[in-house]
Amino acid sequence: MTFPTTPDAITVDWLNENLPAALLQGETVTAMSSTNIGEGTGIFGEIVRLHVTTSGHDGDSPPWSVVAKMPCTEPANLEIAKVLGIYERELNMFDHVVPKSPLRAPEVHVAERDDEGQFLLVLEDLSTSYTVGDQVVGTTLAEAEAIVDALAELHAQWWESPELAAMDWLPVPDAPQYLAAVPGIYRAGLPVLQADWADRVSDEAIDLATRIEPVFEEILERTGQGPETLIHGDPRLDNFFFANDDSGAVAVIDFQLSLRGRGVADIAYLIGTSVPRDIAQQNWEGLLQRWHQAITASGVSGYRFDDALTHYREAVAYYFCGPLSLVGTFDASNERGAAMTEAYTTRMLEHGVDINAAQIL
Repeated sequence: MTFPTTPDAITVDWLNENLPAALLQGETVTAMSSTNIGEGTGIFGEIVRLHVTTSGHDGDSPPWSVVAKMPCTEPANLEIAKVLGIYERELNMFDHVVPKSPLRAPEVHVAERDDEGQFLLVLEDLSTSYTVGDQVVGTTLAEAEAIVDALAELHAQWWESPELAAMDWLPVPDAPQYLAAVPGIYRAGLPVLQADWADRVSDEAIDLATRIEPVFEEILERTGQGPETLIHGDPRLDNFFFANDDSGAVAVIDFQLSLRGRGVADIAYLIGTSVPRDIAQQNWEGLLQRWHQAITASGVSGYRFDDALTHYREAVAYYFCGPLSLVGTFDASNERGAAMTEAYTTRMLEHGVDINAAQIL
């Protein structure tokens, strides 16, 4: 093994040997400490901030920092990550897509992988000039609008692009690995939802989840029917950063679940998981219209808003698999993870009720 596979295995010597010369600027790393920043945030990865002191450190200036990301350790989460091939997918996104994407994403300093499914990314630490969102708190309307605008740029750039067909490492929503894995995850979580969550979600939401179950595969397949673009796949608030200045800039991380699919799915996922219910109830259709107007203004044609509305409801029905995954399969492991699970689950399930997703069944 030529690279660390756990946070504790990252050493000063390894950093000196592997960090880019342009980043070190002629200096050497003399000390390092780490802080776990993935606890309760990263479901599929171990994420740490490395605080780095170099030879030019004068004792008064603080150390600079980078972020290291590697596979998760929870067995259930890790097994699903391997089945879906999400680690290799993110590495390919950084190799082939992110450099020419309109999205602001962290610069990659080190990217390593092996044949056993291990990987290591050392990335720019966006927290020096951005503030990360908090999914437990949820977005403001202004934050949701900013994310919708950023996603619309991505979707418009790749809308029905012939380049997508060449990206065989980037799956579609109804790819065989999803058809094989996701329905079982849904059905494993449904009894847990019915038995243990009645005090946290409405009867209407549990009933909707129950009604979706027998037609889940059909809904999954419908989400893969196009129009096709490149989608982030996991645009929840924990994956977005907001500039500390007045520029309004938004940055995004975590491309493990990126897909070739309907752009509207990203909007449904964002609103369903990360916009507090009171804000979502009043503004979901306006946010969807904002996205549709933005992609249209960027040159997308032939995609009616009524179609986007139907596809939005289909996406929300499909994304009930997320809450059922969290309640039935994934190991949240800590207090913050449990709070994120509850926020994610209750918002998405109630959002399905609020938008009348049942009408697409």
